[in-house]
Amino acid sequence: KSLYEEIQAMEEKEKVASRTSGNRWSAGPSIAPVYFDALGTGSPVSSMFSANSKSGNVNMSYGLSVAYEISPKLSVRSGVHKVDYGYNTNDVFFTSSLSAFGENQIANINYAETAENIVVSSSNATLNLDTKSFDVSARSANRSGVMAQQLGYLEVPVELSYALIDSKFGVHVIGGVSSLFLVDNDVDLTSGNLTTQIGEANNVNDLNFSANFGIGLGYQFSQKLKLNVEPVFKYQLNTFSNVDGTFNPYTIGVYSGISFKF
Repeated sequence: KSLYEEIQAMEEKEKVASRTSGNRWSAGPSIAPVYFDALGTGSPVSSMFSANSKSGNVNMSYGLSVAYEISPKLSVRSGVHKVDYGYNTNDVFFTSSLSAFGENQIANINYAETAENIVVSSSNATLNLDTKSFDVSARSANRSGVMAQQLGYLEVPVELSYALIDSKFGVHVIGGVSSLFLVDNDVDLTSGNLTTQIGEANNVNDLNFSANFGIGLGYQFSQKLKLNVEPVFKYQLNTFSNVDGTFNPYTIGVYSGISFKF
């Protein structure tokens, strides 16, 4: 045998010895930048914003991952991650009115007490028409800005990882689902350097699911220490309960972490 073949044979023997000795569990920290966006032209806030331009934000996910090796190529994994999603509705207009109650409030938002006088619209012309009969003094200047929706979740994934290349430098495919438990829910208005909290969205489900698919790259420092970098696409299944138009959220994250085998 060549020296290279002998080294490979020794590595395979070490892997077999490690697996037969019961070292099938691995765990470690994970962190990722996560981009949140949606397919379609609808709005998760109100039908009046369906035609407005929208943009997703990049937030962070961090947590602990745990995996169990079923076979030399197949592993099942889970964990707990804290993840934040951000989504902006651009070119919105708003003002304050002493009588901005009832029909002038957005139905999908539970307004904070400090924001009950705010009237929001998708255009300046519509805003002037909506508020004309409510604020005859017309002393409140209209502002334009961005409506930002921030959602925070505790994510519990259950995924399978199958190794396409099982060596010092490995490649594997990932598939599974995630359960997301809502912990943060804010809707804000930003104009220049000013930010005002409107309240929270009432059409966001407390429990949401996603379908996950990705590719993983790994580098084995030793039999017990491994570096992983995994681009993963996650399609949200039921984030919102009442959405106008076609609005299908998804996330793209690049998850990096070190796993320790034990």
